[in-house]
Amino acid sequence: MEKRMRMRQVEEVVSVVSNENVKEEEEGERKRLWAEEQMRRLGYPSNKVEVVSSLNERLKMILNNNTTNILFSFHTQLSGVHPQKPPTASFIHRTISRMGLNVVTSTTFPTSYSYDDVTSYLEEAVEWIDELDTQRVSQDMKKSYYQMCLNLLDRVEDLKEAGYEEVDTGGYEYMIAAQLPKNDSDHDDDDDDAHAAVPPTVEAPTPYQPKEKYQADQDPNVEHLLFPPLAPGVMETYKWANGDAYDGLSARIGIPPQLRDTVIEYVKGLGIWDIILDTMKPENQMRPDSTKILTVKSPYSGQNFTWSAKRPDNFYGTSSDMHWFDAADEASHEEALRALAKGGFDEVLNAIGTYLGLDHLVSFSIGILAVTKADKGYVHVDFSKSGKKAANFLVNLQTPSDEPELTVIEEDDVGNRRRAQVKYSNEVGILNGDDAMHATNECNHRATGGVRITASIFISQLEKASLKQVAEHDRYYFPFGNMDWIFAQRGRHWNKEGTASMLDDKGRKPFEPVDAIEGCEYRVGENKEECMVHGEVRMNCYKTCGFFKDDSEYRPGEERKVVSADLPI
Repeated sequence: MEKRMRMRQVEEVVSVVSNENVKEEEEGERKRLWAEEQMRRLGYPSNKVEVVSSLNERLKMILNNNTTNILFSFHTQLSGVHPQKPPTASFIHRTISRMGLNVVTSTTFPTSYSYDDVTSYLEEAVEWIDELDTQRVSQDMKKSYYQMCLNLLDRVEDLKEAGYEEVDTGGYEYMIAAQLPKNDSDHDDDDDDAHAAVPPTVEAPTPYQPKEKYQADQDPNVEHLLFPPLAPGVMETYKWANGDAYDGLSARIGIPPQLRDTVIEYVKGLGIWDIILDTMKPENQMRPDSTKILTVKSPYSGQNFTWSAKRPDNFYGTSSDMHWFDAADEASHEEALRALAKGGFDEVLNAIGTYLGLDHLVSFSIGILAVTKADKGYVHVDFSKSGKKAANFLVNLQTPSDEPELTVIEEDDVGNRRRAQVKYSNEVGILNGDDAMHATNECNHRATGGVRITASIFISQLEKASLKQVAEHDRYYFPFGNMDWIFAQRGRHWNKEGTASMLDDKGRKPFEPVDAIEGCEYRVGENKEECMVHGEVRMNCYKTCGFFKDDSEYRPGEERKVVSADLPI
């Protein structure tokens, strides 16, 4: 009897709602298996699964079942926003829930198409638009969709004539496993049809709302990410607790056990650690958007080095006392690289390059982040559209509490967000790459005098196409956006052939610095004092200020452990 009642309550459990079409039969089968597994897990009959895959069939089904505007409601809510990435599964999940379905779970499947596929689907869409009943869909709406399809067809033909063979639409299909509401009318218990599940009714399309009036959910509840233990040298990208993949490039990587201690030892040996602790006292903190130059002494060679301290401005209503401490000339940068080599950073680079299928990598910028109080962190991405070839790697050096240190954000095209929090550990580092939205998590360590200290290492597969984006990521600190110097670093620390490493680093390619502005010999001052003041002279008089080593001293192509035999590695 119980089984019979459940069968009455659940007549149809799965619908595909997407902006794209299933191309391959095996893709459809993969989706069916996913849906069946979700239903079995919840105790529902898996033989009641229906996967609707054809765009033409799907829209006709929606129209014929009096759920006319499920698709249109999605479109009108997205109207006016040019998507750079598709809405997340959770957005579709929430939207379906509001239509009366009991959503069980949801996921996304990426799609890609040949131009012939796109043409075929568009031609089908034009046909069914012609057939739509204008009493149910307005003539203006038909005309709008019809013109959109024709414009896309023209664009496809242009691309085909230009010699392109296929297109990555960047789209996803959305698999929604949902229980349809049962018919609650009074009927005899033996009348199965009367108790059959019925689709929700939507009487009219969701009205279009201009973007400025749309209120996106930008303060969502904190969700969980899956954080399994990781061995050194193992990389795993973020996943939400429900199994959804995080849509930016963010990952956790197991770090060598000696890396953290080696970096701490080096930073303390430079005297930077004590400078950080002193600077971060509330009475000593720098004003927002200010920089000062520091002179420190190498713990290895006794040579004087230049570092810088910067407190960035608080952007867009954020409030944080974060300060950055960075190697500020080539000599200090090179020695910091040797500290990373001593700490086994090769294992991290190999994990990144192998996992992402890259050709080569270099660590081109090294710094330390410190914070004691953050009321609202600055949500940002470090890189976008680099093709997964540029990222920032964070290593925890000190954390004064058990609270999470990092906020992670995922955002769909209309501004709805998902939020998670990451707790740093001594065994795992955090990689933030393309479109990885993150921010300093809210904290206040001032009552205990604690300071959160994190190493920040920028990594890239340098290429001409992405060089400008990498160089201009932040011109405030060394090498001040000098693209020639940055490009001279390419491939020196890891490659897929296994012939490059930090341990046996042979240095950069030959490089000759050139001043970026005229009159530097006069601008720098009698004793080059302007070179030690953060400003136009320091950031542009590359050669006159002497921030870069002369090649005769640097000796490109020779192993660093030979060139600088006084270093520990």
